[in-house]
Amino acid sequence: MTKKPPPATQRDEATLKRRRHIVESAAACFIEQGFHQTSVRDISAKAGISLGNLYNHFDSKAALIAEIATLETEDLARIETILEETRPAYDRTKKFAGSYFDTLCQPETAILSAEITAEAMRNPRIAKGFVDNRDRLATLLADTLQQGKQMGDFQFDCTSMQMAHLLLDIIEAAATRVAFDTGNAASNTRKAVETMIMKSIGT
Repeated sequence: MTKKPPPATQRDEATLKRRRHIVESAAACFIEQGFHQTSVRDISAKAGISLGNLYNHFDSKAALIAEIATLETEDLARIETILEETRPAYDRTKKFAGSYFDTLCQPETAILSAEITAEAMRNPRIAKGFVDNRDRLATLLADTLQQGKQMGDFQFDCTSMQMAHLLLDIIEAAATRVAFDTGNAASNTRKAVETMIMKSIGT
């Protein structure tokens, strides 16, 4: 029988809270200055802690940006619950497309994503958490698409996983474009993305 982990102590909770604060401070610095223009000293100053204290939690900027994947996991959890609802697959897919787009089209999110992507392509340590998050999201979407296909609501020739990754690509690309184009109406693009997504799966 597997033993349950002991309950978190106040010290454990304080440590987790401090680590989260440092990671959020690092993310803010990366958005404002860029990854390479940000020093560890900049991050410690932003967090309001000493350099030594920061190094007690993270040994490098790479470790900090990798930990941002944990924050992304929490942000995606709300969107993932849409795909786990009991409503019809059509409704879940459409609602998911709009919610995911809304999350990604924020300029701060797009900037941080660009910084992370550039570093993740060079460093597998950074990439792993974000790849795991993307794969989990694709799996949940693929399950929803498969359910819709089995019910006869969706019609597409590729596998559900292939379609899931394609739909995520469409949403992510459109949201990024909107984030960097201040003259673009996000609401119009959101509607266009939803329409394209539903047509792509044969509705």
